[in-house]
Amino acid sequence: MGLLKEEQEAYLSVCGQHDYDLLTGKKKMTQEDFERITYITNALGYSSYTQLLIGKHLDLACSEADCIDREVDILADYPDYYDAEQVIEKAEKWLSDFISQVPPEKQDFYRRLIKENTEII
Repeated sequence: MGLLKEEQEAYLSVCGQHDYDLLTGKKKMTQEDFERITYITNALGYSSYTQLLIGKHLDLACSEADCIDREVDILADYPDYYDAEQVIEKAEKWLSDFISQVPPEKQDFYRRLIKENTEII
């Protein structure tokens, strides 16, 4: 089994039903869903799966890239932007919510993955 398939199956086996439905096409993915899911897959170190999601949802990825470009411009003039907009808190909540729905026996494993790939948790 290739790395992409391993990452995809691992994520789909522990994500919540809502995300599972989004990722399997049963529900339409929103911009917020895309940003949250790709943030989590990146935090887990699932870069191959993240790239698949970007390719599959290129319109959402392009919108996110445009937002990031705007944030860079905003940060140049307003360095406290992330604090004011609670960007870091939102990302921490995404990870916390993800961990809380992972089966208890797998939570430590996923916390370690996140710790290895981010500065959060």
